[in-house]
Amino acid sequence: MQPLLASDPTTVGDYRLLARLGRGAMGGVYLGRSRGGRVVAVKVIRADLAEDPEFRERFRREADAAHAVGGFWTAAVVNADPDAEQPWLATEYVPGPTLHQAVADHGALPEATVRSLGAGLAEALVAIHNAELVHRDLKPANVLLGPDGPRVIDFGISRAMTGHSLTATGIFLGTPGFFSPEQTLGGDVGPASDVFSLGAVLVFAATGCGPFGEESTASLLYKVAHAEPDLEKVPDGLRPLLAECLAKDPADRPTPTQMLDRIGETSPQGSGWLPQPITAVIAQHATELQRTAQAPDAPPAPPAPPNPPKQQTRTYTQSAPAPSAPAPSAASPSAAPAAPVAAAPASPMRQPITPAAPQKRATQAQVVQVRRDGPGPEFRTAGRVSAGFWAAFFAALLVGVAYLAERVSVDREPLFLLGAGLLVFGAIWSVGRMLAPSLRLKVNGDGVVVHRFGLTREYAWGQVSRVGVVGRGKSTALALWLADGSAPSSTLWHRVRPYHGGGRIYPIGATGGFIARRQEARRLRTALEQYAPSRYDSRIL
Repeated sequence: MQPLLASDPTTVGDYRLLARLGRGAMGGVYLGRSRGGRVVAVKVIRADLAEDPEFRERFRREADAAHAVGGFWTAAVVNADPDAEQPWLATEYVPGPTLHQAVADHGALPEATVRSLGAGLAEALVAIHNAELVHRDLKPANVLLGPDGPRVIDFGISRAMTGHSLTATGIFLGTPGFFSPEQTLGGDVGPASDVFSLGAVLVFAATGCGPFGEESTASLLYKVAHAEPDLEKVPDGLRPLLAECLAKDPADRPTPTQMLDRIGETSPQGSGWLPQPITAVIAQHATELQRTAQAPDAPPAPPAPPNPPKQQTRTYTQSAPAPSAPAPSAASPSAAPAAPVAAAPASPMRQPITPAAPQKRATQAQVVQVRRDGPGPEFRTAGRVSAGFWAAFFAALLVGVAYLAERVSVDREPLFLLGAGLLVFGAIWSVGRMLAPSLRLKVNGDGVVVHRFGLTREYAWGQVSRVGVVGRGKSTALALWLADGSAPSSTLWHRVRPYHGGGRIYPIGATGGFIARRQEARRLRTALEQYAPSRYDSRIL
């Protein structure tokens, strides 16, 4: 959860928005609370999409379709308003990570958990298909792992099986690698398409990778339609069933009911259906949900002035008693001892002013520290092989120069010495590059860490206003902008290049060759979308 930004709405319909949950292609998702205290997830459509009549009609169909779906393993739709200025949809909030996030952070799931997951998702498909719908985008990011079982979410591109398609010709609706061959080839899409997607999701859960790898979109489109899935790492007890789910011909795939019969009575039972690390994450989500949901309903306080005046403390001293007041008798038992004369100021009219002690302001770096051992992907620069090649190349040229130096005239000797010096410098530089450790980048829920030679630089998400992947080819890099308006600075071991008010802090283009850097750039974009959804800007080029 992330705090609301100044540009975010505070209320939608009858729901008060409490925090940001993420952002997708259609708009933002927020944690909301109803008047009666029920916590929901509210999806608010982007203003530019709301102006499109075709999209608004598709969203209306989504809301109606989601209302029609029941069952235990789908996130129930609570309310919706397709006719609002910015259409919105409120669904049940599940305090848990997505399947994609859980596998990315903790690795593949054990076979027993995958069986329970498959049973829950198959039963969810039964409910969806009974409502005469096809989900069309079942993928790990649309499966939430709740404390009592999985939940299927996001009917954003589902459509009635007997209805009219609202999509343009040639537009693919779904996620490459998880949608079916008939979606890829533009054929008729029915319930069997969701079964294919379910098989791909279960392969991802059991192995940590999709059945067709993690390559470019074009490569995945081809493999889904023509290549056989890679099931070598799938447990033996699940391999035959998942192979049938991933059959190219829809008629050869089992129905969700037949999958339930094959899996058996292994539906999720209580919180013990998941491994302990993921159960701990769910408990953390529940605690954070409770703390956020109990926030007061009072509107946020107005922002403080940029330079508030310093508070001053006035110290007043008691003046001398009036002459008419009788002096207390020494014999009187209630007489109070007289104040020392030294305590009275020389002039009772002067009142010294003592400035208040300045208060320390905690910086953002002090508030949040980025953990190096936190779950999240790590990236590292490459180039040692090419550096070794150039070192050998320069050494070979040096040998050739030394051989020729013995056979040239004396008047050309300085030229050879200059060339030899440049070759020596190039060889030393290449050897240094070959021996130097890689620059590494760590991305997790706390922020980003860049380290080399044991030296570390941390950028907590609280310090960052915007982050994204910029450039193309070898110039691809991770760029970020700090919230205080300053630009990240360079050090001897970590070079930062200025970029439109921010800085390029990590060179993705130096992580390998053409294919490697494209894969790493795609992996970095996925990590930023997962760990910094409110700050990641996918439109940066």
